[in-house]
Amino acid sequence: MNPANILGLDYKKEAAKLPWKKDIIDAHVHLTSVENAKKFFEIAELFYVKRVWSQTSLEEVDALNEAFPGKIEFVATPSYSGHETTESFFTDWKKRLDAYAKKGVRLAKFWAGPRGLDRGEIFRLDHPQRIEVMRHAKNLGMKLMVHVADPDTWFATKYADSTKYGTKAEHHARLVRVLEEFADTKFLAAHMAGDPENLTHLQTLLDTHKNLYIDTSATKWMVRELSKKPVELKTFLQKNAGRVMFGSDIVVSKKDDAATIFDLYASRWWALRTMFETTYEGKSPIVDPDLHMIDATLPEDSSPMLRGASIDEATLKSLYQTTAEKFWE
Repeated sequence: MNPANILGLDYKKEAAKLPWKKDIIDAHVHLTSVENAKKFFEIAELFYVKRVWSQTSLEEVDALNEAFPGKIEFVATPSYSGHETTESFFTDWKKRLDAYAKKGVRLAKFWAGPRGLDRGEIFRLDHPQRIEVMRHAKNLGMKLMVHVADPDTWFATKYADSTKYGTKAEHHARLVRVLEEFADTKFLAAHMAGDPENLTHLQTLLDTHKNLYIDTSATKWMVRELSKKPVELKTFLQKNAGRVMFGSDIVVSKKDDAATIFDLYASRWWALRTMFETTYEGKSPIVDPDLHMIDATLPEDSSPMLRGASIDEATLKSLYQTTAEKFWE
């Protein structure tokens, strides 16, 4: 069984059925090399994904830029090479930011998933040394991207030890401190700021912090949680047009199986676009391991319901295009 296509869909045909027929910007992908990106862009074309924002290592930026001119907005990332808890990590991070900036990169990523705390408090989003690097990125003219918190399902299982990993509320409190520290700098919080489960809380964050923007990346997570409340999702996206941008979190890896790579990438764009554009109601074609993780009575190959919110065209344009474009202003 293909865990990216348990329904046996012909994604090429399904892509052609989707209502939106204009360009889409995917603001959250991970491209690793020119060779791996070729197939990615072939599949992207079927789904009208014309441009992407990619978290890509410094060493691959020039080659990818040359191979796919005008298609990639790069996001600066540190080199995770086994010295993340040492002073050399932060020194190297600043040097890499300098090099990214010389290549025209305008956005820097600060990952602070709770599992990072396995390596120590230095992985807190608001750790003083991280704040120092954020200041460095800001001084280079960069905007800031963050990953904060993780799914509720993980806090109930992987992060059940709150003395070690903290609570989701504590992680969001760190986000608030950073948003206040850099109130004059635009932030993009990945994965709907780590809280698609609670759109009311997200609304409070957006209302309180005008420098905060969010993306819809992490497809399995978004489908699982947002499909539970399509009407609320539609209202939320309409109200926050101009603050929410489309993202998939597709990771283009050298480990991807060539036999299933088409379904792997296509399933992410199909599931998200189906949720946003249509009235579909049925199973997601993507296996979601979190379902079995929180309820062992469910089969390991379970998938959640996918319910379409049928978003209007003006809101879709904001989600798919203009919010990402205006973010740089």
